[in-house]
Amino acid sequence: MALKGLDIFKLSPKTNCKECGCPTCMAFCMKVAQGALPLEKCPHFSAEAIATLSEATAPAMKTLELGEYKLGGETVLYRHDKTFVSHPLYGVYLCDCMDDVDARIEKINKVDYDRIGERMHVETVTVAHNPDKAAEDFLALVEKVKGLGHPVIVEVCCPDLAAKALEILKGVPTILNAANAENYEAMNKVATEAGALLGVTGADLNELSETIAALEKLGNKKLVLDVGTASAKEAFANCVQIRRSCLLETNRTFGYPSIVNVAKVAAGNDVMQTALASMFVLKYGSIILMDSMTYAQALP
Repeated sequence: MALKGLDIFKLSPKTNCKECGCPTCMAFCMKVAQGALPLEKCPHFSAEAIATLSEATAPAMKTLELGEYKLGGETVLYRHDKTFVSHPLYGVYLCDCMDDVDARIEKINKVDYDRIGERMHVETVTVAHNPDKAAEDFLALVEKVKGLGHPVIVEVCCPDLAAKALEILKGVPTILNAANAENYEAMNKVATEAGALLGVTGADLNELSETIAALEKLGNKKLVLDVGTASAKEAFANCVQIRRSCLLETNRTFGYPSIVNVAKVAAGNDVMQTALASMFVLKYGSIILMDSMTYAQALP
């Protein structure tokens, strides 16, 4: 639950020095509680008070960095209420089970243009492993993707294979999108040692919430939430419920960016993938994965 102004005031220096730009410490504390001013604006709060108050006064949704990009940090449900802080990242989904994977890789960097001051291009690449395929083929695909110059999302069930993939990607901003209720401890260890963000999924939102809480107890708060791929309806409902729970109910367990894989939700249907990607820009995909990114798909 968010702190009230009086809660913050109890730990304030109570000097009324006006260095923060407010006439009194009480006025400053009220603005901090409303989110209008950062706590650091006051130079006289003790280190202990700042440590006590920082997490409670921080936005419910964490801001994470993925290379040059920022994910999350949102404070409103609707753009017109204030603004969306981080624009969604668009990614191409690759799997070692694809017969034409090399041709898909060649196309990734071909779409790159400016439209009204905004660069339209692929920003992330996902590389997934099919358990029926050889581990060597997957690692060879990881090597190819590494040279594209984009942050990489790794999807693999085996922790040992995940560790090998992240070793290849050393120095590349990476998300290991592989944690679930069964393997979260092993995958957390792999991601933490490699300095990667950790993607988390669950059979439903209750299981997802429990897995997130377990990972937070292990000390990992660099998480990205995979909203699921069973159907467009489920992915949409999960995205909305996660965002509403975070921002309206201040449920910090769901205070993380999201991954929406429309390449799986609408497999093989480029038109539907484009339509879904456009929808998840507004409702509330932080990373949106598609089979490809053509000029026609980038425009909407």
